[in-house]
Amino acid sequence: MGTVHVDDNAVTVTLSAVEKLFCGGRSRLVVPRSEIRHTERVDRPTRASATGVGHAGLRVTGVLKLGRSGVGSPTSRFVSVRRWLPALRIVVSDGFREQLGYHEILISTPDADRATAALAAPR
Repeated sequence: MGTVHVDDNAVTVTLSAVEKLFCGGRSRLVVPRSEIRHTERVDRPTRASATGVGHAGLRVTGVLKLGRSGVGSPTSRFVSVRRWLPALRIVVSDGFREQLGYHEILISTPDADRATAALAAPR
């Protein structure tokens, strides 16, 4: 499972070896705070309402989703979620989408509340 680190300048998602396989070989996703449009906690992250449909990657229905979600739709997400953990959704700005390769990141983390609160706090 990946880890999420929030500081004054950026959100860094460090991916596990398995997650790296489904993220084009990248071991980290770094999003500057200035490029974040919206964040939220997602309580049921494996549901289609959270991840969207059209998934490329690993999926165990209702338990785990890992890879690119939103294939064939206008919104592309990197998803690494587990049923038993809440997730942090990070929506990036239009200008940063091409650089990141995704419109959103949805990642399960036991620290979803802390990360959401840190991102909501003024810098």
